[in-house]
Amino acid sequence: MKQSERKYVAGAIAIFMVIGGLHRCVEPFNPSVEKYSDLLVIDATLTDEPGVQKVTVSRTSSLNDSAFIPEIGCTVTILDDVGNIYDLSDGGNGRYAANFNSEQLQTGTSYMLRVIDNSGDVFESDYQKLLPPPKIDSVTYRYGPKYTPEFPEGLLGCQFYVNASAPGGEMKFYRWSMQETWEYHSIYQVGAMWDGALHDNYYFKENRTICWMTKEVPGIYTATTRDMAGNVLKNIKLNYVSVGSDRLKFRYSLLVREYSLSPEAYEFWSGLEKQTQQTGGLYETQPYMLTGNISCVSNPEKTALGFFSTSGVSKKRIFVKRSPYPVRDIVCSSDTIRGTGDLMPYPPSSYPVYMYYFILPSGGLMRVASNQRCFDCLVRGGTNVKPDFWED
Repeated sequence: MKQSERKYVAGAIAIFMVIGGLHRCVEPFNPSVEKYSDLLVIDATLTDEPGVQKVTVSRTSSLNDSAFIPEIGCTVTILDDVGNIYDLSDGGNGRYAANFNSEQLQTGTSYMLRVIDNSGDVFESDYQKLLPPPKIDSVTYRYGPKYTPEFPEGLLGCQFYVNASAPGGEMKFYRWSMQETWEYHSIYQVGAMWDGALHDNYYFKENRTICWMTKEVPGIYTATTRDMAGNVLKNIKLNYVSVGSDRLKFRYSLLVREYSLSPEAYEFWSGLEKQTQQTGGLYETQPYMLTGNISCVSNPEKTALGFFSTSGVSKKRIFVKRSPYPVRDIVCSSDTIRGTGDLMPYPPSSYPVYMYYFILPSGGLMRVASNQRCFDCLVRGGTNVKPDFWED
């Protein structure tokens, strides 16, 4: 699980498990939640993928403050049922990690998590058996409108679906996470630059026109075949990408990860999914307690939020054709530059000021200044190095 996804999950656990601990009520109400602040929140999923495995430890804050509060200085270990102990190093900001090889991640082996916080309290999870990786049959998509209370007439975009199956019937509980990558271009081609002096016929020495952005998709997605005759899932909805940004303008790719879950892990994740998808007022529906599998063995009076799960993981990547609908581009200002006098008001903090050439009806050229992000695609936070997996 990537760090941005972990922050989303940790935040969801902290908010909605706190809400779930309150008394149920049909009518809206304003609860007192002081006793639910400063609780330990543990986000940990051990997968069968060799490499770095991470655990995030944080503290709850008040409902009025969604800040991520890392718990630093913990001792974090993962133990298996054959006597191995794996120590995780403290990477700062509540992140703890260790490198695992394939021999240490065996299907059928059970693992548990132990966290000793900086006050010396010991928190332990139940043992969780590492399940085999599930099978992704396909990932599909369809352009069209999505109807929501906020957009009753429909929001145009692209809906993604996953199809999965487990012929042996052993796996009946699933969770998905996604990572999106899209290609985006600069709006204007730079022709001049001002940094206190005017540089005409200016150009970038490296590609700043085409970039790629990669982000984790927020949200929790689960499903089960428990009450189905066959162990097959068809057209399970994943994320929806609207044309309200430029993600679908050129080329878009979605990497889908599918996790096998135990029944207990499924109840936790599906419950968290339902509560994070609640609409309307925060207390208009009846919340319920999401029971994790982590307890304080040194002081049973203390509570920890979260669930330590072990999952086999399978992956599938899909590429999407550009949107058939108009997409919303970034907003670029325009400032006509008639001479260096028009550039003098720009403070040094705004340097470099990029400009493009506009052809006048007379055939002459006029400089037009705009935002840096409209010329230099790197300013928006992406990379100008094409990903290895990218397909044009």
